Amino acid sequence: MDVKSGARVRAALLFATITALGAGLLFGASTAMPGPAAAQDSRGVKLIPPAPVVAKERRVALVIGNGAYRNAPPLTNPPNDARVIAEAVRGAGFELVGGKVMLDLDRAGTEQAIRSFGQQLRGGAIGLFYYAGHGIQISGSNYLVPVSASLASEADVKYELVDVNYVLDEMTHAGNRLNVIILDACRNNPFANRGMRAVSGGLAQMQAPSGTVISYATQPGNVAADGAGGNSPFTEALVASIRAPGRSVFEVFNDVGVSVKKKTSGTQQPWLATSPIEGQFYFTPGAEAAPVQAAAMPAAPAFPAMSADKEALYWETIKNSNDPSFYRAYLTQFPVGVFAGLAKAKLAALSLPPRQTTPQGRVEAPAQTSTPFNPAKTPYLTDARRAALAGYQSGASPKALAVGKSGAYAFLVNSDGHLTDDEAQRRVLERCQYYNEEPCILYSTNGTVANTDPRSLAPTPITLKGSGRFTAADVPFIAQAARDAKMPLFTTAKTHKALAIHPAGAWATVTGRATVEEAAAAALESCAKFRDEGCVIYAQDNDVVLDAEETAPTPNASRSTRSVIKQR
Repeated sequence: MDVKSGARVRAALLFATITALGAGLLFGASTAMPGPAAAQDSRGVKLIPPAPVVAKERRVALVIGNGAYRNAPPLTNPPNDARVIAEAVRGAGFELVGGKVMLDLDRAGTEQAIRSFGQQLRGGAIGLFYYAGHGIQISGSNYLVPVSASLASEADVKYELVDVNYVLDEMTHAGNRLNVIILDACRNNPFANRGMRAVSGGLAQMQAPSGTVISYATQPGNVAADGAGGNSPFTEALVASIRAPGRSVFEVFNDVGVSVKKKTSGTQQPWLATSPIEGQFYFTPGAEAAPVQAAAMPAAPAFPAMSADKEALYWETIKNSNDPSFYRAYLTQFPVGVFAGLAKAKLAALSLPPRQTTPQGRVEAPAQTSTPFNPAKTPYLTDARRAALAGYQSGASPKALAVGKSGAYAFLVNSDGHLTDDEAQRRVLERCQYYNEEPCILYSTNGTVANTDPRSLAPTPITLKGSGRFTAADVPFIAQAARDAKMPLFTTAKTHKALAIHPAGAWATVTGRATVEEAAAAALESCAKFRDEGCVIYAQDNDVVLDAEETAPTPNASRSTRSVIKQR
């Protein structure tokens, strides 16, 4: 019997046993173990969990608690919840944005805190975002409610609330390996009596981008308890689980889910959405953990330590499998279980075809000379534009510079430690070709030039898809991490929707709006938070509209056409 067949048999037998035993005590005694110590189950089998791996990576957390609402019912516990979470994550090695817990923020304060959070994540820090307070779902999108919010109609949403996607965008732009979002914000809708038809109960489920874990205090669409004591049931369980040594990030949230479900007699069931992450992560390492760099996630042990909860028991057995049938079986038995989001994400990942390199994904770079790059000798550019290339000359590699015969140029340097040669070359050629309106020359990579004689430099064509059906892999200008993590989510998001992009790499998506015009206007407004001018609509609903896009003129432009953003 091969390994895969053997795994199927073990899982099938285990699932049959779980189903037969129901909710009774499994194997006669609990096999849950405190910390990393070994234990025995009732069959005499020694259960030894893998030794925790302690990452040396920097950790950054933004913790927000809103309770003193001015135009909505106040909440007692969120500030208390945020304080104890801040203390717990600080004890786990996280730096707090602003050096403290953020309490009772208005909209401007919330947005500024999120921006500071994103800036501190750059360079590879592990990120954690925690929010307690009012949170609502409108047209399938989730919003944080600042204490200043006052909603008289749905038109006020974009001016008063903060889209949770702002947090996801900052995390995606950071390009780090792991981010955790915790939303204890599923309380009753504070604006329920104001006739807002698009507002739904609880929060909507979001698809977790690559390397992201999203934890909700309860299931999507449900309402969580604020708590009768000093803290919500969710926060009480979370603090205890974070502080327990030797638990991986998934074990922490599994324990929280089981604890809250029991404490609320099943009325509140925390929920988790996640994507595969690189390596292991422990909030609090076990006593015997060695301080080594994060390693690749190990294969599941033949029979791991398991909880007496039948759902958790089955999940522990299948969670590292690549067999889709296991996850379908889980969803059949536990359609609204703790790990349903994980199971669906795993099924979606396993159903994707092998990733293929797109025509613009890899650039055949010209052979480089040993001649160092000299801005003053760059062809086709004015002296003013050559002077601007000092940023390229001093920037870190990998880096690339493209120039066009019309005088257009674009360069990119490795400012956050995550850029690759292929991505740098692809993005500068896309941007330069867009400005140049014809293929540009990949003139320099990593500080040397391809050829000192401009007469022998050949343009490098790159595909710029300006119309047709939207595909995630064709979106130009943006980082590869955003292509991989965020653009597939746009493909499956609810209409009406729009994607705004900027040649320098900024982007914003808006989904679930009443009209495509409303979605486009909101996407441009959101993109403008990253770039003062020059954003355009790349896609509306499921169609690429870059070739037909019209925008308001920039200050130096005279026509309301696509060409107005081509300010080289």
